[in-house]
Amino acid sequence: MRDDELKIVALALIGLTAAVAIYPILAEYRGTVEPFSELGILGPNMKLGDYPRELAVGQSFNLFLYVGNHEGGVEYFRVLAKLGDVNSTVSDTTPLDAPVLASWDIVLSKESNSTLPITLSVDRAGLNQRVVFELQMYDPVVNDFVYHQRWTQLWMNVTSTGLG
Repeated sequence: MRDDELKIVALALIGLTAAVAIYPILAEYRGTVEPFSELGILGPNMKLGDYPRELAVGQSFNLFLYVGNHEGGVEYFRVLAKLGDVNSTVSDTTPLDAPVLASWDIVLSKESNSTLPITLSVDRAGLNQRVVFELQMYDPVVNDFVYHQRWTQLWMNVTSTGLG
């Protein structure tokens, strides 16, 4: 072999060795994604934004509940629907302190999601009513569901039917 060919082979072997040594580090970095989950509400036509805005007390309305699992394993979720108003407080750290209208339990495998049809009604009249959906996740350490810092909401006006 000539000197030029020997240098090219040596550089190729050095490059290949470096790639083999560095690949596991890059693959591990690329594969580490922070676990997360998803919560969403779709309107009756399975679209964002086509939510009911004006309802009568007790009138049923249909929605779709979406939950996604990217937590790295099988997870047991619970979604709570609660009724609040313009003065209600909910945040990523504090769930809404209000009665539960309905709840749904969902078990999802790793990297999966589910979209469920749901039906709700609101039992009191008021302007700027706030239906808050909160995601809870089962925690085997405490053997109970805990607030998972995911929530979304719908605003609506609910009127009394006015008998008489």
